[in-house]
Amino acid sequence: MAQQSKGRFRRFLSTTPGKIVILVLAFVVVFATNAYVSVVVAIPAILLFGLAVPIWAGLKRPRFLALLGLVVVLAVAPVVTVVFTQEILTPVGVANSSNALSASNGQPVMENATVHPFAGTTSTNFTWTVTIYPQNHPAGNTTPYSLFLYISSCPGATGNNSPYCTQPYYLTVLSQPLNPNATSAYTATFHYQIGSNGVWEWQMGVYTKNSTTHVPFFQLLVGDPTYNGIEGPVIGGFATIYGDLLPSVYFQDILFLAAPFFFVLLIYMLFKNRERRRLDAQQRAPTLVPQEEGAAGSAPTTTPKGSPLPSAQKPPGPSTGPPGSSATPPELNCPKCNAVVYAGEETCWKCGAALPASPVGKP
Repeated sequence: MAQQSKGRFRRFLSTTPGKIVILVLAFVVVFATNAYVSVVVAIPAILLFGLAVPIWAGLKRPRFLALLGLVVVLAVAPVVTVVFTQEILTPVGVANSSNALSASNGQPVMENATVHPFAGTTSTNFTWTVTIYPQNHPAGNTTPYSLFLYISSCPGATGNNSPYCTQPYYLTVLSQPLNPNATSAYTATFHYQIGSNGVWEWQMGVYTKNSTTHVPFFQLLVGDPTYNGIEGPVIGGFATIYGDLLPSVYFQDILFLAAPFFFVLLIYMLFKNRERRRLDAQQRAPTLVPQEEGAAGSAPTTTPKGSPLPSAQKPPGPSTGPPGSSATPPELNCPKCNAVVYAGEETCWKCGAALPASPVGKP
């Protein structure tokens, strides 16, 4: 019963509604893994649901498989970009500096650094705020005496030679002196208007000075683990950010999804063509024909493909002569496997291929 259900399900997948189900399933799985996990995880997803499942269902035509993979890749990128755009427009949390003893007394010197508003336009005057805790300065250092704000198109950049971005890139540096005699927490504020659309990054740094050597000590906020930058502000509406992201998402999907998919499809096609050539060679090879009864001890003879078979090897066929006559219909060759067939038959008795119509009994 289970095998029958499995067979019916496979037959259903080979129908037009079944093909639509496979397409939708492949799209949903690839979208989910790409948008919410990683594009790398989406690679086995598209190989499994874009190649393995259709082949298992009997949909082995390379043209269909290639079209399925192309539709999935082209359709996934715009939808994934919607998710990425919404994530970018979502404000990030506050940032603090390190609480390591080398940078503080165990509590951060800078806390609750943020930008407001997180998203705006080219005419928005953005405000950066941070709370300074002068009492948390590192042991042996003075209280903070200078604060810097770095606004850049390069994540985490505090100079013009970041290893993560191609030079030149946009970088604005704002600074203000701090009260070196302060002993309690206070808030420092920056205001700045960015005149270009895009997703920006920022970072803050504070200077203290060693009380003995008078050598400045500089520390930054703790940003993202890769670039040590803090996202924001985002300038431009949803449509602007979506349009900026879509080309890069398409490039990413072509590189990580389309390239592996069509490479594996090419390998599959090569193996199928090799198997087809091997079967064709076997069909063209000579066939051993045993001797008729009474010729025991004699060596078997070989009959090439397409030559008339002995009467014992010919397929049974209806008689076309009058009753009691032993006449047989005219003999033909199957156009696919070259087996001997009778005129008037619809399919080949050997390979099942359809035979061209040939009227029987006409002069």
